[in-house]
Order: sequence, then structure tokens, then C-alpha cells
Amino acid sequence: MSESSLSPADFSEPSPSEPSPSSRRRSSRPSVPALRNDVASATVLSAVAGYVDAAGFLALFGMFTAHVTGDLVTIGAALAEPLQLSAIARLAMIPIFMMSVAATALLARRIRHRGSAPLTPLLALMTAALALFCATGVLLEPFADKPDSWAIYLMGGTGVVAMGVQNTLMRDALKSFSPTTIMTGNLTQFTIDLVEMVLPASERGTRRGNLVRAETRRRLGKFGFPLGGFMLGAVLGAWLTRYWGLRSIALPTLVSGVLTAVSSRSPHKH
Repeated sequence: MSESSLSPADFSEPSPSEPSPSSRRRSSRPSVPALRNDVASATVLSAVAGYVDAAGFLALFGMFTAHVTGDLVTIGAALAEPLQLSAIARLAMIPIFMMSVAATALLARRIRHRGSAPLTPLLALMTAALALFCATGVLLEPFADKPDSWAIYLMGGTGVVAMGVQNTLMRDALKSFSPTTIMTGNLTQFTIDLVEMVLPASERGTRRGNLVRAETRRRLGKFGFPLGGFMLGAVLGAWLTRYWGLRSIALPTLVSGVLTAVSSRSPHKH
């Protein structure tokens, strides 16, 4: 079992006895409870990313905090016009994102060198970054009156840092999860699996066909639920941000804190 699940059972220590070849083959595939935990956790994290992205887009004049690809496209479009200060300032979000990813990756490496699992510390770091995003959004709101305002880029920078931590967390400590911040790949795989379920390549009723369909159903859940979570998070984030501004970031901060607490109570495997 990988260290990526937030369930206590998934971080239990392995048995000291040498498993038989058949048991090794059986253990190479995740059990159903572990898979469900992975899907549930990935769905929650996807909802957090969708929420933060939508909130940032509305409160920060179209700036993306989780979807850096969107920022790159916006920068390219803005640079087509001469002397666009907003494009230059938005361009600063890219190195900020990269530095947050680099710092988080180095932190995870240091934690592993000390013989510990990095999951809980990285979740705690993500929670702290989201709290900072919320705090700057509240404190600097009076100064965030136009797209080129310095407050917009300070607020946006904290949001980008938070999502940089989450991106690194997914690549480093939760590798078995589906992506939670970029939904293009999830939607692509979900669509391919829908086609396989409706128009199977293998003949139905055969052993091979049954195995393929079972694996396809597993992938539909693995990629479909986070996709739905992201969309629901985005809707909720947009709705609450319209009424509360970036005070609404308190909700995903709380969710991230709960995940951190759950992870901290799990006996992590080194």
C-alpha cells in the first residue's frame, strides 16, 4: 500500500514475514477500501483546487491560482498589446509558482532524509498557505480596486503559492491519486472509458472482456469523481466569493486543515 492514502490502515507497517509469490501478486493491486479512500481524498482535494481557482478568478480580475496554463494564455494574449503592465505583473506569477514548487519539493526531500513521511507536513504547509491567501484577501481588499493594483498581485501570489504546494503534494506524496488541479487529463481518460463501456473493444461475456470492463469501471471512478469534485468546488467557490470575497477561502482552508489532522493521526510508513 502506498503512503498516498489518508486512511490509517494504508500507513500500517508491513508484516515481517516473507510473502509468497501468489500473495505478492495479489498485493500488487490496491484493495477496494484503499481505492475508495484514494478516490474520496482526491475528490476532496480536487474540490479545494476548483474552489480556490474560481474564487481567485472572480476576486483577482481573471487571475488563475491553480490553473497556471490559463495564466500563461492570458499573459500571451495581454502581451499582444503594447506596454501591458498587467501582463508583466501576471508574468511574475510563473516564477512564484516555480519557487513554491521547488521549495516544497526540497522540504519533502529533507523530511524523507530524516526518516519521516512528508504527507502531513505538506498538507500543513498547504493549509498555512491557504490561510495566508485568505488573510491577504481580507486585509488588502480595500486596495484591490483595479487589475494592475499591487494588492491584486500580492493576494494572487499567496494563492499561487498555496496551489504550488498542492501540485507538488500530488506529485510527491500522493502519486497514486489522479490529478487534482488540472482536469484536462481526467476528462480525457473519463471520456475514453465511457466509450469503452458503451462500445467495448473486447467481446462482452468473455473473461478478457469482463476484466477490461472491471478495470474501466475502476478508472471511471478514479478520474470521474475528482472531475466532479473540481466542478462542484468551482461552483461553490464562485458563489460564495460573489457574496463574501476572499473571506470565502476560509472554507477550503478548513477542509485542508481537516485532511492534515486526519493524516497526522495515521501511523505513516517511512
